[in-house]
Amino acid sequence: MTIQLIVADEFATFAQLEGVQTLGTLLAQLRSNQLEELRGSRLVAGQGLNQAQRDQVYALGSSLGLLEELSHWRLWSCEAPAGRALSHKHKAENILISTPRRVDAHHFEADLLLDAHGELLLDHLTGFHVQGMVLTEACRQMFIATTEAHCLDENAPSKRYFVINEMNMSFLEFAFPLPASIRYTVLTSEQPRPGRYNFSANMEVWQNGKPAASMAVKFAVFDDAYLAPRERQLAEKALNAVLEEARQALSLAPAEAKALAA
Repeated sequence: MTIQLIVADEFATFAQLEGVQTLGTLLAQLRSNQLEELRGSRLVAGQGLNQAQRDQVYALGSSLGLLEELSHWRLWSCEAPAGRALSHKHKAENILISTPRRVDAHHFEADLLLDAHGELLLDHLTGFHVQGMVLTEACRQMFIATTEAHCLDENAPSKRYFVINEMNMSFLEFAFPLPASIRYTVLTSEQPRPGRYNFSANMEVWQNGKPAASMAVKFAVFDDAYLAPRERQLAEKALNAVLEEARQALSLAPAEAKALAA
């Protein structure tokens, strides 16, 4: 029995490896009823496919009698993505992690979930590996989602801001479009005053039994009622400074203005 890992077309370079093929190649085989190469194998959905694409393959393959071949189709895609409230992402394709799972009081875990239509995968794919910025964003989503799901008490404000104080990323190995998880450890947690929580945490992206990347982060969670007015004040201050520079530039002497226009 052979295993065929099916990845998004955007991972075409990785699909050059034996045992991997793209979604486009598989759909072409199914639609043209070229099933001999698929018979007896086990098709497994890999990274880059969204729910609709996984459902499409399963429905089409099942209708062609490939139920046995698709019996492990969702082997690596069982976990649900973290929702909008946890990930702080509006579009589902931009969510890179599953809902964080509690391991114990200070340790949590989530799966890396890649959608090839996501914002960081649309226009930057090089070689066989997953780009470092994708892992960085996945870790950012991990500390937000874990905090939202597990680390705030009943007194936490219903509308809140996350503010990053420090974020240090290390890349240890290439990560590939294969199953991976993020392991998250809360180092410190405190509430210095009502409406503010301070955290520090470490996390690692694990693949094939070893870490491929890690992040150390310090961040705070604020009550929106406190921080939103302060942020507005800072935005107005920055805008006024730039507008003042523009006003000064537009007040050049006529000769200088003429020279600039020439």
